[in-house]
Amino acid sequence: MLYLGRLINIMLPKENRLTRMKDYAILFEAGQYLPQKNFSLKYWRLEPDKYPRRKYSIKDLRIGFLVSKKIDKRAVVRNRLKRQMREVVRLLLQEKKVVRGYHLAFIAQAGSAKLEYTDIEKQMVALLQRAKII
Repeated sequence: MLYLGRLINIMLPKENRLTRMKDYAILFEAGQYLPQKNFSLKYWRLEPDKYPRRKYSIKDLRIGFLVSKKIDKRAVVRNRLKRQMREVVRLLLQEKKVVRGYHLAFIAQAGSAKLEYTDIEKQMVALLQRAKII
């Protein structure tokens, strides 16, 4: 997106991205699961002592977004949903509303691709509130 000739960064900051497969494996093994109609949340309160080689810190906050091909076969639809989910989290991080010390994975469920941005935002915020991360 261009604004007055400058590129606005709409990505999630690198330090907040959950990218490594091992981190996802730990999250899914040790984390807790919160289901909802269109989205689910897998979250894990970081335990640096449990995985010393991973060099986790209590100040870390890493977030991942999962959208399966079951949601829609078209990559355009899946990527659009991921961008909308990322934007919700980016704005929450900008407002410093999210508690640090967690690994989070938002998982899109069936029907989530048809939602408007405001509905996505409401459901994701509700999940974070249920997990007491906001």
